[in-house]
Amino acid sequence: MNYKNCEIVAYFCGGINSYYQIKQWQKPFEELNKKHKLLYVITDYEVYLHFIKEQVFEVVYIQDFTNLIELYQENEFSITLYINNSLKNFQALRYSRGYHIHLNHGESEKESMRSNQSQAYDYIFTVGQRGVDRYAEYLLNFNSEKFIKVGRPQLDFINQLEIKKNKKQRVILYAPTWEATHPSMNYTSVPLYGVTLVKEILKNKNNILIYKPHSALGTRDEDALSANNEILQIISQSSNAYYMGEDDINDVFTLVDFAFFDNTSVMIDYLYTNKPAAYMEVLEDQSINELRKAFKTIDRKNFENFIEIMEDEILNDTNKKARKKVKEYYLGNYKKGESTKIFINKISEYIKIRNKKVKNLKK
Repeated sequence: MNYKNCEIVAYFCGGINSYYQIKQWQKPFEELNKKHKLLYVITDYEVYLHFIKEQVFEVVYIQDFTNLIELYQENEFSITLYINNSLKNFQALRYSRGYHIHLNHGESEKESMRSNQSQAYDYIFTVGQRGVDRYAEYLLNFNSEKFIKVGRPQLDFINQLEIKKNKKQRVILYAPTWEATHPSMNYTSVPLYGVTLVKEILKNKNNILIYKPHSALGTRDEDALSANNEILQIISQSSNAYYMGEDDINDVFTLVDFAFFDNTSVMIDYLYTNKPAAYMEVLEDQSINELRKAFKTIDRKNFENFIEIMEDEILNDTNKKARKKVKEYYLGNYKKGESTKIFINKISEYIKIRNKKVKNLKK
């Protein structure tokens, strides 16, 4: 397998329910690919078949560990980029003649975003200062030099979508997460709040609902699956409701007047819009405290009043002042296009450093 023309590997280990992670990095990677040729390494055959139908990058399907090692030995890539926390990432990390950089697919306050797995990578690219501080708060052997702030390149590529509505109508976004791999990561609000939330929003004909659930919602929990199916049924019978599938959720931000989020990276990206929203609390988590300052919190105590809370926030946006500081803390203060430029320049810098070190090793 000859890919000596490629300097960078984008390593993806995940199933089709995680394909959105690839989509999220598509535009920044397209820009990176103009300067440094990129090869996608995919370990799931269903994902590979989907990928080759719509992607512009070179790609190889790797079925087992032996083939992966042979690929690296034959090509000696400079950089490997990782966009999730798959345990199989550690198979590629065996390669020692290139830098390994963890990007993830968005930042949230979930415990996966402060895992000690981060120590295995040469560098971790974070969005803003909160990304660095989060690791500093939880890692026992924190090394600040490994954590590089590059902003959020995805926000440089937001498209402005349009939707048919009259002047009185408001667009309400409900974007819940999935039930995750274990109870301490189960932040999905769908089984607890979802059905009622959707029904109450749609009672008002001036509300247009966009429902954008995590693609893996319901894959591990029957209650989540049942509630999600009920919501989809409600949406199918409403002329004021839309289900959003694989499309980039960031592209609807310009339409939205108010949003409901679980503990997800989407809520942090939404800070970019400077608009009001609500955080749906399912698990009590101190790590979310800073983010709470930017939005209203809906929990078991006040859920019955969530419509009144939403209406008040659309009119008054009581967290507007605090949200400005939270936004800068989480997302930094980047002009449009600047984050993508920093991201690519950092990759270029590490390629030069890597190549120089490898050259010295060969002497």
